[in-house]
Amino acid sequence: MLSRLSAALLGAAFFCSALPVAARDWVAPNTTLGRGAQIHQFVLIDSATGRPMPNARYRLFLPGHTIVGRPPQMGETDSVIFGTTDSAGHTAKIRLPRHYAAARWVLNPVVGNGDLGESFRLVDSLGGAPIEGHPYLIDVVGEYLVCGHSSAGGYTAYVQSRESRTVHLENTVIFTPADDAWCAGEGRAIADSSNSQGAPDLYSQYLGTLTANAATLSEDLQSRIARKLMSLAIAARDEARIDLALDLQPVPEDRLNSYGYELVDAGLRVERGLSMIDAYLAKHPDEPFALDSKGWALYRLGRNDEALTWFDRSIAVFTQPDGDYDADDEAVREARVEGLAHKGEVLWKLGRADEAHDCFRQGLAMSPQNDVLKATLARLAVTLPTADAK
Repeated sequence: MLSRLSAALLGAAFFCSALPVAARDWVAPNTTLGRGAQIHQFVLIDSATGRPMPNARYRLFLPGHTIVGRPPQMGETDSVIFGTTDSAGHTAKIRLPRHYAAARWVLNPVVGNGDLGESFRLVDSLGGAPIEGHPYLIDVVGEYLVCGHSSAGGYTAYVQSRESRTVHLENTVIFTPADDAWCAGEGRAIADSSNSQGAPDLYSQYLGTLTANAATLSEDLQSRIARKLMSLAIAARDEARIDLALDLQPVPEDRLNSYGYELVDAGLRVERGLSMIDAYLAKHPDEPFALDSKGWALYRLGRNDEALTWFDRSIAVFTQPDGDYDADDEAVREARVEGLAHKGEVLWKLGRADEAHDCFRQGLAMSPQNDVLKATLARLAVTLPTADAK
């Protein structure tokens, strides 16, 4: 993340599952809603081109305010409108008793299909001011990619799904004009086809667009599309597709560890994943995240005693006094807990229950809600003994 850039997700955490909303009631362009003397109407703008978006889906609301005839959902305080713009990009008209400046409203283009959704807001981490025109990429895990530029209010697109999904925001991307054109055209069309009956599967569509646009798209965007291909292939547990995605182009050095770990964690092409992790460690021998990845790969290959030495190396780097990793940093803390969960699982499999319990307790003390640790305890059916029982 950029030093002065942060992201606030409307109504949820930074990385989270999508929140449910009522079934969509799409408002026609010529509709007028509400009651009052002041009429509010907006133009949905493509932030990359600055042009209106005709016949496009949108989400619109005024935080904390209700609109007559559009009651908020249970537990909410604002009336959310989903609609389609007219041929000039205009939204529906909203009547209210008083006028509210455009900067107070939230207006997002809508991407994808379903009754679940999320959006992000990019703000200056120092003053909290919205950041306009900043490139971003949203990965709806298990489904599609969305890319674009933040609006005048700092908002991203509103991404939808029919299932609860984890949604990742990347705001360190840099787009070329060709990338912007792809995001607004083919990229959005692929995202909108997600879960559509009769549409080709997403892997085939992303593979086709990557092949067709290899000469125009930036290397960065191509590598992110290739990354999505690999994720979709892993989700389908299709090793042939995994190999095809990895062979399309060289894996960037800074992603060797994450790619390798994902393969290892899924238990697919583990040897290939280990080779990527080793390639990363050759350049970064003391990087604790990669040290943990190698331990996890060795465990997957049944080399448990070797795995423990790599977990210990990872934990030692994380816990070095005055080291490079701040124990109070959330990402560092969660990585340490994941490493303790990995080490605890190997110890448990080796029959060293007391040592495994110690690892699990340390992890729970640092982050009781860590997903990896909770999943590990559930999968192994581990119940930690109380002090009295011991």
